[in-house]
Amino acid sequence: MQWGQIKTLFILCFLILDIFLLQQFINNQDTVSVLPELEFEDNLQGNIEGLDNIPEEPAEAPMLHAQRKELSEEDLDAINELPNQDTIVLDNHMIVSRLNEQAAFNTDNVGESITDNVWNADNYDLENYAYDQKTNTYIFFQKLDQPIFFNISGTLMVHVNEAGNMAYYVQTILEKAEEQPEEEYSLANPTQVIADLYRRGNIESGSTISNMEFGYFNLLQLPNGVQVLPPTWGVEVNDSDYYYANAVEGHISTRNENDFVMDMKEDIQDFVLNDTGAIQSLDSDWEEDSIIRFLNQLLENMELTDGVNKNDVSV
Repeated sequence: MQWGQIKTLFILCFLILDIFLLQQFINNQDTVSVLPELEFEDNLQGNIEGLDNIPEEPAEAPMLHAQRKELSEEDLDAINELPNQDTIVLDNHMIVSRLNEQAAFNTDNVGESITDNVWNADNYDLENYAYDQKTNTYIFFQKLDQPIFFNISGTLMVHVNEAGNMAYYVQTILEKAEEQPEEEYSLANPTQVIADLYRRGNIESGSTISNMEFGYFNLLQLPNGVQVLPPTWGVEVNDSDYYYANAVEGHISTRNENDFVMDMKEDIQDFVLNDTGAIQSLDSDWEEDSIIRFLNQLLENMELTDGVNKNDVSV
């Protein structure tokens, strides 16, 4: 056999060997990339409870444009007709009300406890709520088709006293802006959101997904003007920790219940200290000093009282 033929044969053999080795390498890469993911999902299933609480819908959603609702005279008349309470309105937007005869608060059915005492209570998600143990305050999120998570301008805070009665509440309302975006965005898969929280260490082994729902959340709280709220997956872990995953961009935020209550307290305090002209009592007999005393006593009860009132809110 001539040397040229031998050389050609060697080249063909090495070429075949290279193709075989390349194929083996690609197959191994596929195995390496798939197995860890499968092992991770098995690990998630084995270490996290409540994964059946993860929803499957929606897959797409638009941004939401919302603004705080200014109360009309008709609204104020309806609020004033609520029985058994004294009510103050701040800046024609925030309702602060004290029940004269405190109503029993049923923690097994919180919605039933407040429906008769709060104006337009059905505008809030009464089934899924946050609870601040330090001030014994229940936080309900307003719904604009979907819940608006932890938004100062769209929330209902109900304070329960040491006797288990509904003592007072603070209420704010958002409404949709006239112009709404039409573009819909593909949303992050909710299971992947849980997996991401697990990878980051936000959710530890042995934790339980108490609830997961779709809504809207804006990290920057804007008291005035139009708010642009992105679609968000809200995740409640162990009935106490709250994580909010931007369903479009993927970044994750968290919110503490007591910080939220203290933010509301600061808003009320600003009116007492700086803008008493924006404070309106729905009882025409109240003098300004009675109104300020009422608000100051309410602010004391929003301190870190571990659920026990320092003082009764009275005038």
